[in-house]
Amino acid sequence: MIRKGIHPSAIVESYGAARIPESTIIEPLAVVYIGERGRLHLGEMNTIYPGATIRIDRGWMETGNEVSFGSGCHIYEPRAGLSIGEHSMIGGGVLICGVNHGYSAQGIPMRQQPFEAAPIVIGRDVWVGMGAIILPGVTLGDGAIIAAGAVVTSDVAAGAVVSGVPARLAKFRK
Repeated sequence: MIRKGIHPSAIVESYGAARIPESTIIEPLAVVYIGERGRLHLGEMNTIYPGATIRIDRGWMETGNEVSFGSGCHIYEPRAGLSIGEHSMIGGGVLICGVNHGYSAQGIPMRQQPFEAAPIVIGRDVWVGMGAIILPGVTLGDGAIIAAGAVVTSDVAAGAVVSGVPARLAKFRK
């Protein structure tokens, strides 16, 4: 797919359902892959910076308007769904993972066990700092800030600022 707004070195492959508006900018070396059972719906004026990847073999992702994905961030397999509200910023090197391998059955390789997926919801005007990790089943409330390097394992309230591993409340925005 070559068109204005998608750099020639970017890779966009969709075998499923994809809505990528003309106002979306996909910068050099970014990769967007949607498998046959995947669905991607981007809002207007999204930006995917160099080296960012979005991989949806199965499952879905939708964003509001004016969402940005920083350099080297990875959206990996949102099998139970990923929703990102408008004006949110996903920093460079962020990992958002929507699936875990099963591991409870001894004697069966983890790769062959049923996966566990849970939806991820990122509200409006959320800032996810560089290198943060967002795990399955997490909701980030509107206006939340996730500090650089934080690992988010549980829900974050609207307007909260969290940091650390695992992420804990540092304060609320004024």
